Amino acid sequence: AYLTISSCSPSRCSIISSRYPHNTGAPELHTSLPDDQFRFPQALREAGYYTVLSGKNHIAKLTESFDTISKGKGPGKSDDWVALLRDRPEDKPFFAWFGSSDAHRDWQIDDRNHVYDPSEIEVPPFLYDGPKTRQDLADYYHEVSRTDTTMGDLVAELRRQGIEDNTYIIYLTDNGRPFPRCKTRLYDSGIKTPFLMARPGTIEPAVVDSLISSIDVGPTILELAGVPVDERAQGVSFTALLKDPEAT
Repeated sequence: AYLTISSCSPSRCSIISSRYPHNTGAPELHTSLPDDQFRFPQALREAGYYTVLSGKNHIAKLTESFDTISKGKGPGKSDDWVALLRDRPEDKPFFAWFGSSDAHRDWQIDDRNHVYDPSEIEVPPFLYDGPKTRQDLADYYHEVSRTDTTMGDLVAELRRQGIEDNTYIIYLTDNGRPFPRCKTRLYDSGIKTPFLMARPGTIEPAVVDSLISSIDVGPTILELAGVPVDERAQGVSFTALLKDPEAT
């Protein structure tokens, strides 16, 4: 899975519009997505979905795309996510965009997640292997672990509500880690993202070798929701991969 660009706000503008950065009107860091650009959560909202955004935005105001917008709480801006999932309207299908500020400098260490031993860190070959680098990576991994813990909390809430098997979960990043040769650089380490998608009972566990882009997320979600894909979207649906890992 690849992103279209290697820094945060233009990458998220690309994801939400399903368009390449040079077509969004917001290709640079700290630029806002123009109002005339397509936003797939808005299409879901107009189709009757309850939509919520919490945590990092850095895209635009998005008041027409989301019923509820929160800046988030806590060190990863994720402390209100379970409550937002719990307190949603029960008479509507929902779409939640949860944007963690992990793993983002400055690092914030908490007492709930694993604290890594710098001596046990595997330093990438393109970084200098020294004490400061190892400590930096250890703190980075702590924040990555917080996103994993938060995902577990969200899954637990879906199970409590009895809707885990009726909910698609997607986990991805918007750029590479904030280290030299990664974030803001067009190497794999800057634009390749982990990508996990789950729905128990519908998507069988598998590893897929096919290639997808972050602009494909919107068209895929819209197809799964039965909502028409706007002609401005440049991404394509990859729903075939959810049924057959050997598909392309």
